[in-house]
Amino acid sequence: MLSNCFTDPKRRVGSDKNISIEKRDELVELAETKFSENFQTYRWNANINGAIVQLNTNSFHLNDFWVENWFASPRTSTILPHGLIYAVVGIKDHEPYSYYNHDTKTAIFVNTDYYGQCKCWALGIAADIMENQHDIHSIHGSCAVVDGNGVVIIAPTGTGKTTHTFGILEVPKAKIHSDDWIYVQNIDGLSMADVSERKFYVRTDIVRSFPQFKELFNKSKCENVENNDFTSFGNSRAILNPEWVGGYDKFVDKAVIKSVILLRRDRESPPEVRLDTDEAVSILDEGKYQILSGAEGELGSLAYEPFYNPYLLVFRRNVQRKFFTELFNSTSCHILNTGVETVEKTQNRIRQIIKEVK
Repeated sequence: MLSNCFTDPKRRVGSDKNISIEKRDELVELAETKFSENFQTYRWNANINGAIVQLNTNSFHLNDFWVENWFASPRTSTILPHGLIYAVVGIKDHEPYSYYNHDTKTAIFVNTDYYGQCKCWALGIAADIMENQHDIHSIHGSCAVVDGNGVVIIAPTGTGKTTHTFGILEVPKAKIHSDDWIYVQNIDGLSMADVSERKFYVRTDIVRSFPQFKELFNKSKCENVENNDFTSFGNSRAILNPEWVGGYDKFVDKAVIKSVILLRRDRESPPEVRLDTDEAVSILDEGKYQILSGAEGELGSLAYEPFYNPYLLVFRRNVQRKFFTELFNSTSCHILNTGVETVEKTQNRIRQIIKEVK
């Protein structure tokens, strides 16, 4: 591994996504005061689908992963950020916590250097801007392209989204598009997808399904990998260059979505169901899922995350319903149950769905 940082804590912290401007200003002053204690602070602009989000932090790890993860935007006096993140560590007598103010598009993290939540909220800030101002919407999901046709997988954490996306790469003429988050806009009745990140932030336990990834992770910057074992902690991560997975020609940054696959994992549902638009929107709107390894909460219990998207900082439910209705009107949609079949059988179903797309 190029590096391996153990974060404190190792998962998302509690949050308040609706703080006042006064509270925002108070927290920003707290961060800036801490930053002024020494010169070891970092400011860097990321270009997230055209939205400029600036990270301000005194955490070397957060800045290191941030710069590695995103497309760069020039930091000049003429290019001002659309959104701000302050991530400050070392504040005495303050529990690890996160805050967001919608009016100023400002997020503040206190006493946490876990990159996963910082990354998620950066995407959430960009989504807040894009959805409201440009009618560009977000999917918490992955995307691959086979023979020019995009297939998107939307799923709760732990159901196999990443595994099956990389599995599609073994299909002839397949390319990887995105691993975690997609920006989508409807153009002339087609759903057009753009990538959000320069590199992928992936769970390292994927080596269970793809042992060849171990060599790639050994050349990557990692987070919370215990005992040099990529599988020992369910939420250990690596920043992975997608072009390393299959080569430069196996990566694409734009896609026309032709099919959508939802995943769930339980012991009762059938292995595959084709959904109409209303059924698909209803399932996503409810967002019911069983908590699995790598997700927040008590393992095995039921939880609800509308549209399986924990990243949205401002949740406009009617806007989400309208967007997904348009998406499913222009694509096919199936839901597969990864809890009743082997990975190989589920992957074969996905490949058959892709084959049937015209």
